Amino acid sequence: MKRGLDMKMRMFSTSRILGLTARLALVAPAAMMALLPSEAGAQPAREEAPSNDDVVVTVTATRTPTPIERLASQVTVIDRATIEERGYVSVVDALKDVPGIIAVQNGTPGSLTSVFSRGTNSKHTLALYDGIRLNDASTPNGQYNFGQDLLGELQRVEVLRGAASSIYGSDAIGGVVNLIPRRGGDKPFEGFFDVSYGSFETRRGLIGAAGSVGALSYGVSAEAVDGEGFDQVPSRFAQKTGDPDGATISTISGTASFDLTNWLAMDALVRHREATSEFDTFSGGPTFSLRADDPDLEVDFDRYTVWRVGGDIRPTSSIAGRVAYGRVKNERAETNGGVRTSSAEGERDFADAIVTYTPEIGDFFRNPAFSAGAQWFDEAIDVPATAFAGRLNRSESNTGLFFVAQTGLGSFFDATASVRRDNNEAFGDNTTYNVGLVHQLTWLSSMPARLKAAYGTSFKAPTLNERFSTSAFNLGNTNLQPEEGRTAEVGFEAMLLQEGDRTLELGATWFDSSVKNLIEYNFAQLRNINIGRVEIEGTEAFIRLSGSDRNRLEVSRTYTESVNASLASRPQLLRRPENVWGVQATIAPTERLELSLSWSFVGSRTDVNYNNAGAFVASGRRVQGYDIGAFNLTYELAPTFDVYFGVRNITDEVYEQPEAFAGAPRSATFGVRGRF
Repeated sequence: MKRGLDMKMRMFSTSRILGLTARLALVAPAAMMALLPSEAGAQPAREEAPSNDDVVVTVTATRTPTPIERLASQVTVIDRATIEERGYVSVVDALKDVPGIIAVQNGTPGSLTSVFSRGTNSKHTLALYDGIRLNDASTPNGQYNFGQDLLGELQRVEVLRGAASSIYGSDAIGGVVNLIPRRGGDKPFEGFFDVSYGSFETRRGLIGAAGSVGALSYGVSAEAVDGEGFDQVPSRFAQKTGDPDGATISTISGTASFDLTNWLAMDALVRHREATSEFDTFSGGPTFSLRADDPDLEVDFDRYTVWRVGGDIRPTSSIAGRVAYGRVKNERAETNGGVRTSSAEGERDFADAIVTYTPEIGDFFRNPAFSAGAQWFDEAIDVPATAFAGRLNRSESNTGLFFVAQTGLGSFFDATASVRRDNNEAFGDNTTYNVGLVHQLTWLSSMPARLKAAYGTSFKAPTLNERFSTSAFNLGNTNLQPEEGRTAEVGFEAMLLQEGDRTLELGATWFDSSVKNLIEYNFAQLRNINIGRVEIEGTEAFIRLSGSDRNRLEVSRTYTESVNASLASRPQLLRRPENVWGVQATIAPTERLELSLSWSFVGSRTDVNYNNAGAFVASGRRVQGYDIGAFNLTYELAPTFDVYFGVRNITDEVYEQPEAFAGAPRSATFGVRGRF
């Protein structure tokens, strides 16, 4: 059976991709005028900037805008300035530089990408689009493919590490990645564009606009990327032919809100992403059982459509409410020589309501906020029968009730607590909670610092596929129970030096997690069963030096020990290196010139192993680490117009991540972007 986990893409000429971007741009404004932000339960990411420009605000950790320094959870915010400064094009580009995150892409851009957050499994990272749950119910384990999301439409990406089921329910055992679109602003209209060309015949076009006009706030964009790609089969394999595996990705999105009165607003949001890609086989070569090139295998289409409508009400200055309803639909199909070999469709309807109370209750309780809400979703999947498996057509609903509280305690403490109870019609109730405390050491004027600690529980619901899919190799198991996780973390951050524009900061976080009732496939029983147990311990540490806003250096190190505790030998889990180092530097030698440099070292790890003939030989052997460097040079031709040039994999490192999939060779990109 021909099957690949990475994807390839069709090729457009330059004129075709620019034409596609232009056509999307014509459709986008009409879609935008009907739309805006939030999810089955999450508040939309309002641009409520704090008075202090140095304060970073996140909405992912508590569902309401909260300064990061008040949170015990580790959150990384990758904003629009960082995206452009470092030359990121895809979400995968950005996630690879986040401490504690391992993004494993099976080949060329656009191919299947798994995200391992703090050593947990790829299915344990919850993906959100402006708070809307994206994880794909039609995949076997419900994981989300991050490999096809572009960054042009996004204002920022928020990455939360650690347990978050008490906020979002199932899947958030290892963390949450929230993609937040551009919208609003200080101007009635600010257009933007970005056009680039690079290695592997890669062409990209982006056009959009955002702004605020009276009571209307909006954002709209259209983006397309097309590339010939490179051969996903590693050069050491005897079956390699050099046949490139490319991809085409296009995204159109629109969001808008309108204040009907000073206490009532309506909003809407829509997004459609579509991709095609090529991939190679594990059933090739003379024995039909080898990893080999295959020019006939293609993901014919992979579509993701999200829409939502909602309303906000603020009857008093201290009470705010929100309701929303929407749908997430995904469809994909694979072909072999133009013949359909598999397909799947998933659909999730959702509704949510949330009320937030921000009272004034004395000097001791600073900026308190209490939120209570309910979420409902009904998801259905339809996977047609194949020669190896029967048809799977199922649906089920889930209801969740949650409560979130946060407040300052006196001058030195900030506390956060949340609890949630989910009820699934198939496997019943599940309760999760999270508590966190931050101690601001403001009394140490010579070294401002903060200490933090958090503890939380989480769960991952068994998927419809795991319970009901049947084939010659799988009997299904309707008795599966949720996987259950718990996480504890303790950390600190300190300012060691602050003289004018010069600052020196350092910080570290220790985390300890476990997941029990892990769902694994049992060959003897021919079905998935609750048997696994994972234990994880690690640290994230950084040191950050800043000479000004435009001259910065950060060095980070993540250590993760993630083992299968179900076995006496306690082997390290696959594809999760113990050591990862990262270096990020920004240098601005002149007012108009800016250079961004990055380097990452990914240490040795265990993986599924193949010999040079492309044949499977073992699972769990160690593979060597690798170094990847990149730079991006930006020159400001005018206050609203930049040119940039970037190189990724500067040293042309040859590596496989995962094994049997060639890592991206050296590539260069030249582009222009502007605002109007």
